[in-house]
Amino acid sequence: RKSWNGEFFIDFINGGETPQVMSYSQKANHSVDPDFDGELGIPENVHEGYAYMKNKRVAEDGRGWMTWGEAARRDGAPPIKIAGVDVNDMLDGIKALPLAGLLSKAAVEEIPGFVRRMSKRVNDGFFLTYSPAALAAAYFVEPSKAFAAMDYLRKVQLESKKSKDFVWNLPGEFRFLNVQDSAVLQPVKAGIWFNAQMISFADL
Repeated sequence: RKSWNGEFFIDFINGGETPQVMSYSQKANHSVDPDFDGELGIPENVHEGYAYMKNKRVAEDGRGWMTWGEAARRDGAPPIKIAGVDVNDMLDGIKALPLAGLLSKAAVEEIPGFVRRMSKRVNDGFFLTYSPAALAAAYFVEPSKAFAAMDYLRKVQLESKKSKDFVWNLPGEFRFLNVQDSAVLQPVKAGIWFNAQMISFADL
């Protein structure tokens, strides 16, 4: 409750009755230190680090070349490319492989490394800078129904492993949100909500 923000990732696919959970919590500023008087440990050349990332040229199919910043504002994160090839096309070629377990486990275990790299580069824990095409679902739930909501999403994800058409192949996610009336697009009334999320690399 004292952290500035936090999100929890749960590897339902590999965990059985005791799934692995990763908590990504940013504890910053007055949220944890009432006597906080300024930023600490900012990397050298942090402004240059942000500028380099925002101004890097990326290509999107059908849209041509643009800066990373433009692509991120448009789609959230530009597509990953390896040797100039869109990873979405590569994934489409191997979608029949049973990769859900590998993806879910790797997603949880790689988060600390992603966060460390971005913190050292731009002093920012935001680590999703490139991504394959993904589908996501998010639900606002009363906190008293949080366990039931995640238990149901766990059931749905495990049952999806049997499907040849679509699998929820990434960790389940959840966080608590303090919704205020100041939001421009406000999907629920103000108050404390439990936000349950599922995501999948749809081409696998």
